[in-house]
Amino acid sequence: MNTWARDIVFLMASTGLLVGCSTTGSGNMGKSGGGSSMSWAQVIDRNPDPSVVTNPEMLAKIKATGLPWRVRDTASGIEMLLVPPGDFVMGMSPGDTLAMEDERPAHMVTITKPFYLGRTEVTQGQWTEVMGYNQSYFQEAYYRIETDGETDEQVAELMRAGNTLEEAQAKAGTGKLVETFSATWPLETITPNEMAPYLMKTGLRLPTEAEWEYACRAGVREPLYGPLDDIAWYSGNSQKKSHPVGGKMANSLGFYDMIGNVWEWCSDWYSSDYYATCENGVTDPTGPSVNDFRVARGGSWDHVSKNCRASFRENHFMPDPRITDFGFRVARNP
Repeated sequence: MNTWARDIVFLMASTGLLVGCSTTGSGNMGKSGGGSSMSWAQVIDRNPDPSVVTNPEMLAKIKATGLPWRVRDTASGIEMLLVPPGDFVMGMSPGDTLAMEDERPAHMVTITKPFYLGRTEVTQGQWTEVMGYNQSYFQEAYYRIETDGETDEQVAELMRAGNTLEEAQAKAGTGKLVETFSATWPLETITPNEMAPYLMKTGLRLPTEAEWEYACRAGVREPLYGPLDDIAWYSGNSQKKSHPVGGKMANSLGFYDMIGNVWEWCSDWYSSDYYATCENGVTDPTGPSVNDFRVARGGSWDHVSKNCRASFRENHFMPDPRITDFGFRVARNP
């Protein structure tokens, strides 16, 4: 293990990111459980909305936990949805001819504890509110009507066509417009060690790779939870850039952009043959104990369709240079 890897193991342990190779669950588990006061959260909706949680089995499991379904983390302002415990088949989807070797064998995974997951990827606005800076590559300005704060899409479209702000404003016939920060774009160009201070300040964590895939699939065994163009920003429709979160169709648990937009770092180290150790089933897997590579999931605006699948596993050597299509989504125990 190289010096950097040893340093990052220490940092991850101090921030609750270190999860190891045992099957006892992810970091900060001591804070979970039905008796938690959940003082870290503001409850938005206690009961799941059937129009959002459209998988009946998942709906029933959420209700059975007795925990609030939709909350807002007070430290970060991030909206989070409850993911119930359950079993699922992780890895290669049935009949998926695009599956890579590291997605095999498909194996049964048991998630024993409920957890909360960010409804979207962490945005530039949410990051900046906590950290005070924004290193994202795509910091696109957009425009809002000063009187009501709504984005003026007509003006933005006119400007993309080559008009100046004044020309677009005159043609659209709107009120006074002001340029504003791209707060709803996903944070990107971020590495796991750069995330550690944010996670320490907020008490949040990264999902494990198993938690991520379980939440992405949301009870579905197919490679995707809908037509790719409907659910994801990828190389075929992204115009070579990221896009504001939540612009595509959510999955059946209510999560947006689980596929596409930006890659999402997980807490697991990566090993190409790790699934071979899980073929007889595994409980709360946390991946290899340590390695020089880290896992990211979900595909991105810069990747082709074959990489934008629920089971596809991206990995990068650590430490890694900042990459413009890598971001993250946060998790938290109740």
